[in-house]
Formats: sequence, C-alpha cells, structure tokens
Amino acid sequence: MTTGATVGLLFLLGGCGGSTPATVPPSSVPAAGASSAAALPTDLPTDLPTDLDVARPAVPTATASAAASAKTGIAALQGTAVPKHFPFPKGATPTVLASEGTGVTLALSGVTGDAAIRYYRQAMPAAGYTFQQQVKSDNSMELIFTGYNQNVRISSDATTGAQSVTLVFGPQ
Repeated sequence: MTTGATVGLLFLLGGCGGSTPATVPPSSVPAAGASSAAALPTDLPTDLPTDLDVARPAVPTATASAAASAKTGIAALQGTAVPKHFPFPKGATPTVLASEGTGVTLALSGVTGDAAIRYYRQAMPAAGYTFQQQVKSDNSMELIFTGYNQNVRISSDATTGAQSVTLVFGPQ
C-alpha cells in the first residue's frame, strides 16, 4: 500500500466516526437470565392514542410490473418467511409483492382494511405474537407485532379512496 493510500484511508476512517465506540452504562444492561418479555404488553391495549403522527418506513406498493409477476394465494407463501401457522382473515387472499430472504411484503384482497385490522387485533396474540405498537393517521392504521423472530406490520391505507391492506414481515 502506498503512503498516499494509507493517509487517505486514515482520513476516511477519521471522517466516518472511526473513534472509540460509546459505552453503555452497566445499569441499563439487563442482568444475565433476566427476561425483558415480562415488561412487554401481551394483550392489545384498549386505550391507545389515535392521533400519533409518527414517521415510518414506506410500505412497498404494487406497481404494474410487480402485480404482473406477483404470486397469489396461500400456495404462493411457500418458501417465503411467512410462517405456515400465520393467520389470515376468512375470504382474504394474500399476494406476494416482494420476497427477499427474511423479508416479505404481502397485499391482502377480499377483505376491507377495517375488517383486517379488527381481525388481526384478536388473531395475532392468539397466534403467539406480541403487540408492540399502533400508529393511526386520518387515512391509515398500522399495527406492529413481534413473534417467531419477526416483526409484522399490518397496514390499512385509504389514501387513494379504496382501502388496501399490506402485511410486511421482517427480522426482529
């Protein structure tokens, strides 16, 4: 390695925050064997605020090319990160919009957004998922659950006039 390259590398590392990592105070680290699950809610609270205005990642939507190549139905979930036991509302048909490794994005048809949200509020805890958060705006509602080493975001969006239901599975 030349001297110029070495100096450039040192400059790059120094500019990228190559300093000593921050330490976590011992009081904030749980004791060995302590379970943080006891502190998490297991049932969906009934007194959640309904006016949260929280920035959240964009949910991929179906484009014409994605819709043409999308796989529809329960059989389309085979080989994806969607667990075999995952609940779906009666009459709902999942369509795989995207699937990469541990991430999957589904659209549900055959069910309204309101009906899907009501269904998943009850079905997810019964299926072994833990409620984490609810995010509501004027035209959308999102429920976030964790379980089976996954985060699951269930979104109902009515910004285009028609309600769409999207499920996003990702690593926990």
